[in-house]
Amino acid sequence: MLDPRLQAVADFVPSSANVADIGTDHAYLAIALFQANNRRKIIAADLNSGPCEAARRAVRLVGFHGLIDIRQGDGLSVLRPGEVDAVCIAGMGGKLEADIIAAQPQVVSKLKYMVLQPQNGQEYLRQWLYAHAWHIEEERLVKADGRLYQVIKAQPGFMPVPQEAELILGPCLVKEQPEYFHEYVSNTISGWEKIADELARAGERVADKINELNRRIKLLEEYLQ
Repeated sequence: MLDPRLQAVADFVPSSANVADIGTDHAYLAIALFQANNRRKIIAADLNSGPCEAARRAVRLVGFHGLIDIRQGDGLSVLRPGEVDAVCIAGMGGKLEADIIAAQPQVVSKLKYMVLQPQNGQEYLRQWLYAHAWHIEEERLVKADGRLYQVIKAQPGFMPVPQEAELILGPCLVKEQPEYFHEYVSNTISGWEKIADELARAGERVADKINELNRRIKLLEEYLQ
């Protein structure tokens, strides 16, 4: 059984899509996707040998040995163009996820979906997607172990770049304002306020940085009214 974070990722993968779970760790997501539809191709990949071995053990334990393809390699380099319809990248920083995607344009050009769960750097990742002919179709905000996570489903195609606040918080989340939305906004503001206080105490020439943080705080405060 997946935790709410990985379940949200799984929910965004179309049931008929051939899919690769990049950075699979213990292959829990890949196993759940195969259980949902065992007639499609599922690839579980990781950079390091330890997670790949853990994935193989988990797959054998549930009786799926030979049914889920486990590969060791760097990001999307383990895939051939057109081999899968969707990739899932969860549990990494948004900058790293964008770098992983950017490193294999031939693979990415054949994808129909990307399901991304960045631990941080969400704004950077969203900017990258819109700058590279992808757009955000759906988003979900979930809580697991007391922490809030954003899950993004992206599809290819040029769309207008969202406004700054939407890039920070998520265009779909801003529109729908689902459960936990106001908590997420408050947490983001609190984090920026803490950084601004630390900069002020440092006594360095950081007025411009503090002013920029205060501007962004005011931008988000509108969503708490």
